[in-house]
Amino acid sequence: MPRLIGGPPDIAISFEERRVLIRLGYRKPAGDIDPGIRRVVHEETENAKKLVRPRVLAAVLDSAELPDHLIFRKAEKAALCLCTIGPELEGTVAKLMTGGDMLRGLVLDWLGSEAVASVSKQAEAWLKKEGTALGLWPGKRFAPGYKGWDVSGQKLIFSVLPAAEIGVRLTESFMMIPRKSYSFRINYFRDQASATIRRSA
Repeated sequence: MPRLIGGPPDIAISFEERRVLIRLGYRKPAGDIDPGIRRVVHEETENAKKLVRPRVLAAVLDSAELPDHLIFRKAEKAALCLCTIGPELEGTVAKLMTGGDMLRGLVLDWLGSEAVASVSKQAEAWLKKEGTALGLWPGKRFAPGYKGWDVSGQKLIFSVLPAAEIGVRLTESFMMIPRKSYSFRINYFRDQASATIRRSA
């Protein structure tokens, strides 16, 4: 049976306002940026901190429990993982957009994307440590929809992980709700050579 291992004990998310300004097209020095734009970015950054609810679920499967698929070939075990920041931020973005405040909605949506990316990176680092603790070599994070693994691979992840416990569901077209969610797997190999060779497959 898959071994559920929860998620990282501590998930810390920090936002860089400068990254949001760059995405808005402001690559000049901060002092040259319109004060109104800077104020919106700062306020929505503070807003994002209140709206983000990071959650992670993961499980480790033995090779016998894995599908007969190229992406799992030579893997001794594999970790499946699901990350989300919850629905609150997305709901606020929708209200801003519907109300015509496109700038704030866009800024907050970008911040949500930054947040879920941060959660997934922390989950990846934690799962690699879990693999090492098992005496195995972890490969690279790989998500359904990447080359070589069709998006329908979501079915495996959602069949193993109790996604409802963290408020995530899968649509018939394999999209996750809330959208600010991310799923992936990490293969664990018996030797370093296999982990290195098969990083992208």
